[in-house]
Amino acid sequence: MKTTFKNNLSGAGILLLASVMAVCGSSAKEAVSQPLVTGTNAADVAATVTGGGFINVENNGAHVAVTQTGTGVISVINNGQVLTATNTGNAMMTINNTATGAVTVTNTGNGRVTVHATGSEAITITHTGDDDFIFPGPIAASHITLTGTNATDVAPTVTGGGFITVENNGGHVAATVTGTGDMNVLNNGAAVASTLTGNGTLNIVNDGQVLTATNTGNGVMTINNTATGAVTVTNTGNGNVTVTAAGSEPITITHTGDDSITYP
Repeated sequence: MKTTFKNNLSGAGILLLASVMAVCGSSAKEAVSQPLVTGTNAADVAATVTGGGFINVENNGAHVAVTQTGTGVISVINNGQVLTATNTGNAMMTINNTATGAVTVTNTGNGRVTVHATGSEAITITHTGDDDFIFPGPIAASHITLTGTNATDVAPTVTGGGFITVENNGGHVAATVTGTGDMNVLNNGAAVASTLTGNGTLNIVNDGQVLTATNTGNGVMTINNTATGAVTVTNTGNGNVTVTAAGSEPITITHTGDDSITYP
């Protein structure tokens, strides 16, 4: 997952302007406290600065609405859909957006906020406080391995040091690991949505229809799916869950507790 941003140099320039603004008094503030808007769709940007801050937007995508209140800085590169950014404070907000879903980022504090938005789902981020915040969290590329004939249609997110390994020869795969767990997906079927929270393991082989799997805890969830109906498996606890799904009917399994179960 890339954590470098196209606007690193412009961000440094903005910080320099902010420093000049702080030193040179009100006339300098008036000179630099204006939105700088560029891009192929610059006309579709609504930018508001109040309090001596700065806005820099390169818009090559859909509508962008940015509001800076205070002496902070908003720096945006938008190559995606509708983007709304609100920064209240004296720190820098940096957004690089290629997402096809709407993106909303709000910061009410003095910490630096860095967002790299991708994928097709709507993204809403609200940060409060003076700590620095990065979305998604910085994860080494070696923690995510994507292969298969449709590897480009995988949306992996790792937060906390876990691992995702996906071989995708089928539909879209959304894979999310929060914690130090290990997720392994082989998809030859329809779409897969898999979520692992904790330090457990989630193993999926999907040769069937739509599959949704959620494992929260320290146990091992293993799913082998050939069903032609939708399959949903949810586990909350530390037990092991083993599911072999087949047939044409939808299957929904919800397990809570630290005991282990096998289906059927």
